[in-house]
Amino acid sequence: MDPLSLAIAGALAAGVATGAGESTGAALPALFRRIRERFARRPEVPASQAQLATALDEEFTRDPEFRQECENLWNQATGNGVVNSFHGQAKNVVQVHDIHGGLTME
Repeated sequence: MDPLSLAIAGALAAGVATGAGESTGAALPALFRRIRERFARRPEVPASQAQLATALDEEFTRDPEFRQECENLWNQATGNGVVNSFHGQAKNVVQVHDIHGGLTME
């Protein structure tokens, strides 16, 4: 499966679009809008993250220009920021942009 398909599907499933305008500028909302437009005419809209990733993967294979457009928007949206998608339980979760040196968690 295309890593881009998985990343975009994960971001959509995590609800990243709700605050995207604040942290990523216009690129992420534009990407999500473009994907919604692409799938709007389908009889069945992908409901789960896995279904969306599969549908995106198929669409990217069918239309390389659409894939490139989505990749460009994804890179604009995520190039300077940090996206942390966490599911489950953990004692510590850290979200950082750059670490120069060590990081110790106890």
